[in-house]
Amino acid sequence: MLDFRIEDIMTKNLFTVNHDEIVSEVAKLFDEHSFHHVLVVNNDGDLEGLISSTDLDRTKSGASFFRNPKKEEYDATLLRAMRACDIMTKDLVTLQETDSIRRAYEIFKKNKFHAIPILSRGNLAGIITPNDILDHFFK
Repeated sequence: MLDFRIEDIMTKNLFTVNHDEIVSEVAKLFDEHSFHHVLVVNNDGDLEGLISSTDLDRTKSGASFFRNPKKEEYDATLLRAMRACDIMTKDLVTLQETDSIRRAYEIFKKNKFHAIPILSRGNLAGIITPNDILDHFFK
C-alpha cells in the first residue's frame, strides 16, 4: 500500500492565494474553511510558498508582542499591512504526483512539517498531508 502513487490520495481541490494577498484576507480563508494549509502562488500560478494555520497563529499572536490598550485594532492594522509572502514558508520540499506514498511518509517521518505540495510537470497539482496517508490506510 505504501507503493501506491501520491496522485491516488493527494488533495486536488486546492486553496491558493497570491503572494501579494493581505494576511488579514488569508486569515479569513482559514476561518471560513477547515483546511490547515494554503499554498502561495505568484502571478503566473507558480508555487512560491505555503502558509500553515500555525504560521498564521504565530503571526497573529506575535503582532501584539507589546502591551497595547488597543490590541485588537493594532493587530488588525498589522495584519492588513502584511502580505502572504511575508509569513509563508519559502523553502518547500515538493514531490511529483508519480512518487510513492512511501516517499511522502519517509519525508514526513524525518521532518516537522505536515504538508507537501505535489507537482506534475512543474505545475502545482495537489497537496498531501499525513492525514491523507492515514485516511488511505483506514479506508
